[in-house]
Amino acid sequence: MGIDLQTVVPQDAIPLSSVDFARTAGIGVLNIVGEDFRSVDEVLINDMVSPDVIVVSKTKLVAQLPSSLQRNPDVRSVIVLSRTFTLTDRSLLRFRIGETPGRTQGINRLVQLFVKLLLSTPGSCIFNKRLGGGALRNVGRTFDQADGETIKADFTIAIDNTARQIIALQSRNSSLPADERLMGANLLGATFSRSSAALYVNVEIVTQDGRPARLNLEV
Repeated sequence: MGIDLQTVVPQDAIPLSSVDFARTAGIGVLNIVGEDFRSVDEVLINDMVSPDVIVVSKTKLVAQLPSSLQRNPDVRSVIVLSRTFTLTDRSLLRFRIGETPGRTQGINRLVQLFVKLLLSTPGSCIFNKRLGGGALRNVGRTFDQADGETIKADFTIAIDNTARQIIALQSRNSSLPADERLMGANLLGATFSRSSAALYVNVEIVTQDGRPARLNLEV
């Protein structure tokens, strides 16, 4: 069974019910109420890591605002990430290598390969110029609302291209286990945000042994 260094890390986003701003000893914090905070890994506030998190109880925690938000607490997004992951619609994919690099195998290895190829631009690989789904080809473009539908369509094509490339590559390796072998991939949903100029997509991949995995991406 093959093993790779893990660079795509799936983590579950814990559902939240309320977020309130407060000041404690002159420091801006967020009082957060949610589903289950017993396995909290970190809190992202406007996509920045909170420097200090205190889990008060199973459903309550306090997260300090990052230094850049202390004077102007303009909080637009809060994500509480768990140490556990399920590769479901609650999972968030993050690109990072931890302080102690880990190895990945099985369905997580397949997820990492799929995301890597999906976001690769054809021609960028010196060993195979055709490799890559090209999902990022529209990044940086200026577009209007009508173009948003075109971007969604392009992403659907990128997913299909990526799936076909992986299936073709894996067909040459008879020793690959079923939980690392791709059977198919589908775009489950896509929401285009004109205000943030971002496309939020939900992709499902299925392994040869029938196990599904959800990929939630923002591009």
